[in-house]
Amino acid sequence: MTIVRALYSRFEHLVHELSKFGTVGAVALVVNMAVFNTMLIAIKDKQIVATVVSTIVATVVAYLGNRHWTYRDRAGNTDRHREMFFFFLINGVAAVIEVVAVFIAKYGVGHDGPLAVNIAKYGFGLPLGMLFRLVTYRTWVFPQTVELEPVHVPAAATTPLHVQPLLHAPQTHLHPQHTYPQPVAETASR
Repeated sequence: MTIVRALYSRFEHLVHELSKFGTVGAVALVVNMAVFNTMLIAIKDKQIVATVVSTIVATVVAYLGNRHWTYRDRAGNTDRHREMFFFFLINGVAAVIEVVAVFIAKYGVGHDGPLAVNIAKYGFGLPLGMLFRLVTYRTWVFPQTVELEPVHVPAAATTPLHVQPLLHAPQTHLHPQHTYPQPVAETASR
């Protein structure tokens, strides 16, 4: 049992993050399924439109849940506009993955019934999109902030250095194989 406890204590933060992420995802999934199937009943033969609308609504629910619960400890100094841009960009890519699955079921295989479309969307598109979201949220949307430790600089290092005038500065930036003439002082014999 000590090995299991040691592993848990080592990955405790990740376990908590994944459980919160999964809970938010489950709520968003219920919202997604409710909107999707309601739209399938309301407007027949518009599976692609239903997929897009249900994904947008679920994305808003997921953003609010992840921002205010799953990753609330990472809200320190992040730019909310940048965060929202990446969140909705990533969810746009995930939505395309879901739409492609429904598109293949409807137009590629020829199965456009409610059961076939639900299987395509939630059996193939959503798991692939969820995997994509999980990996990219941690990296770009809700990155972990790094606390920088203060560096102690000795007092001697903060004193200004004497800067030589530019005319007498060594010409180290010049090519060593070239010989450059040194300036000659004007003579009084002229």
